[in-house]
Amino acid sequence: MKDDTRQLICVVDDERTNALMLSMMLEKEFDVCMAHTGNDAIAMIREREPDLVLLDIVLPDLSGYEVCAKLKANPATSDIPVIFVSGLDDSEYEHSGLEVGAVDYLTKPVSAPVVKARVSRVLQMALYIEFLEQLVSQRDAKIDNLKAQAREILGLKVA
Repeated sequence: MKDDTRQLICVVDDERTNALMLSMMLEKEFDVCMAHTGNDAIAMIREREPDLVLLDIVLPDLSGYEVCAKLKANPATSDIPVIFVSGLDDSEYEHSGLEVGAVDYLTKPVSAPVVKARVSRVLQMALYIEFLEQLVSQRDAKIDNLKAQAREILGLKVA
């Protein structure tokens, strides 16, 4: 179960050294879980519901693109931000990653300050979006309540 006081980052990389390096960069500020295949990543993400996924493209079973597409297609995981972290540094790979739903793309080798800054920025944006969605939901509930009150005052049937 996730500790609600710290955000959870899922690191997905088939190279255990790379996954461990990313984990060590982040473990002071975040809880970190790791997966080394695409299918393991999908299962772990569904179970643990991380706040963010750092995802390699080259995995032994599914590509990172396929993992990202599956996460974005599932309503339970579609809102989890994904940052690709890949050794593939051609702009076409980056474009493909963004097209399947990633919010950012980092090229290996990564720099700890850059990883931390990008992760923090994406998590802050996600919290802000969640806050705005809650405000909209509250406003919509108030509007629905006012409509019902108006119908009642006017003697109209409630739809």
